[in-house]
Formats: sequence, structure tokens, C-alpha cells
Amino acid sequence: MGCYLPWGCLFLVLCIVYSRFPSSSGCIMEERAALMDISYWIMSIKSEVPSSWEHGDDCCSWERITCDNSTRRILRLDLSQIYQSNSAYGSDGSTSVEEEAPCWNLNMTIFSSFRELQLLDFSGNYACLQNFNGLQGLRKLKYLNLRDNTFIGSIPVSISKLVSLEVINLSGNNTSGALQNTGFKNLRNLRELHLGSNQLSGSLPASVFALPCLEYLDLSENLFQGHIPINSSWKCSSMLQTIRLSENMLSGNLSHIKSLNLSNNFFTGSIPATFANLSQIESLDLSENRLNGSIPWQLTRLSSLEVFSVAYNNLSGCLLDWPVWRIWHGQLQREQQP
Repeated sequence: MGCYLPWGCLFLVLCIVYSRFPSSSGCIMEERAALMDISYWIMSIKSEVPSSWEHGDDCCSWERITCDNSTRRILRLDLSQIYQSNSAYGSDGSTSVEEEAPCWNLNMTIFSSFRELQLLDFSGNYACLQNFNGLQGLRKLKYLNLRDNTFIGSIPVSISKLVSLEVINLSGNNTSGALQNTGFKNLRNLRELHLGSNQLSGSLPASVFALPCLEYLDLSENLFQGHIPINSSWKCSSMLQTIRLSENMLSGNLSHIKSLNLSNNFFTGSIPATFANLSQIESLDLSENRLNGSIPWQLTRLSSLEVFSVAYNNLSGCLLDWPVWRIWHGQLQREQQP
């Protein structure tokens, strides 16, 4: 018995060490075990596991999975729309979807073994999610898509610990509550934030607009109220190109804005005369949209306006009398006064 314990300990150590290196078939054992846990979850919701997952030990060769060629660690895991709703067939061959079941509980710790993961797409699975536990240790995760699931309650402040994220999509999650002002401010690498089609309410946190790398922000189809956080001291990311705030209950005073670029969007209709209220505007770019009608004469009152671009629209009518302006490369630009 005196020799049994050391040999047992040695065997345990060898198992742990072996699990951290690629097996002879080219798959990390701990990641393959995690994929088996995921397959059990898929079967528990009466959906089909990808067929390749049932054949062979090399998970790097399985569909929906991309590995690093040298380390054999999983880099990308695409589980989008893995859930398949049950369908019933009528006598005439028509298909009808059975009554939708309650969302399926999923513990995010199921992903904690994928330490080199850079992309996780779990969109369209109607799973019940509660927190980001299990993702906080994935320090290389850049893309996280949880669209069209159900995130119970409000977005946890712990999202701020996912500091490597560049794109996060939580649209259509039925999540509610206010956006915590501290929840996103640590995500300094974030380029895209998708939070549309939820039940988020309260005011808009200025820290979200100030994220230094943010290019795309979608907060549309929520219940936000109050003012857009724009004033004379507002610090907005210079990278921010697209902001979607439609279908909320927002208001705001834009009179302090000096530069407004709404180009390359899908704005339709005529140019609002209320743009004349932007008393300090210096540059207004409405190019490459679907605007029509004539340019409102009220815009001639904007004494600070230096560049006004409406190129590539469907505008008509006579050009306004801009006595100190000239047309230059599709823009109206103020002449320099002697």
C-alpha cells in the first residue's frame, strides 16, 4: 500500500498534462469533452447534433469548428441556429410549427474550456441566458453573437470584464432594464455594439458613445427615454460612423453640434427645415441617401455652415441663393471672404 499512492498521483498528473496537449488524432481532449457537453445539450432540446460530431476523434475536422493549425486549439465556434423547432406535417403535406416551447436554459460555463476562442456565434437558438460566467476567462474572444436568445433580466455589469471583445450582438434578447453606465466603459476595443429589438429603458449612458474604437451602435427598437447625451462638452468617438436610435422615445438639443455626418444611410423624404436649428453647425453631410424634394430655404440662415453636402440624392428644384457659396465636388462650400 505504501507504493500505491505515489503511482496513483503520478497517473493523475500525467492525465492532466496529457489533456493540455493535442492528442495523436489532433484534438485537445478538454475541448473535445466540452463539445460533447454541448452535444448533450443540443440533444436535450430535441435538436440534431452536427453529423460530423459523431464520427472521429479530431474535433478540428468537425463542421462549425475552426482550429489553429499549430496548437489545434479551437478558434471559432459557430453554433448559430443549432436549435430546430419541431414541425408537424398535415395530411396534405403542409408543414406547421408546433407551439414554441419555453426557452432552454444554458449555463455559459459550458464554453469555458475554449481558452483560445476568438469567435462564438450562438445566435438564433432561443436559449435562456442569465450571465456571462464562463466567458470571462476567454481573453482572446473578439466576436460574440448571442442574437435571438433570451437574456433574463438586465445586462449584467460583468460584461465589462470581456475586455477583448470587438463585436457583441445582443439584439432580440428581450433583455430589459437600464444600460449600466459602467457596463461597457471598459470595452475599449469594441467596434460594434448591437442592442436593438430589446426592452431596454432609461436614459442613454454617455460612456457608450465615447468608446474610442466604436464604429457601429444600434440601440433601435427599445424603450429609451430622455435626451440624447449630446451637448457642448460631449465626447463622441471619432470612429463612430453609424448610430441607430429609431423607435425609441428620445429627445435632445443638437444646437451645439458643429459637425454632423449622416451620409451613406437610407434616409428618405425631404430635408427637414428643422436642421436650421443647428445654430453652430459648421459641416453637414447628407450625401448618398435617398432624400428628395428641394433644399429648405431656412438653411441659408446657418451663418456658421461652411460645408454642406447633399450629393448622390434625388433632390430637385432650384438651387438656393447662396451668395457667398460655390459648388465644389458635389458640395456647397463657403467662399473665403477677403
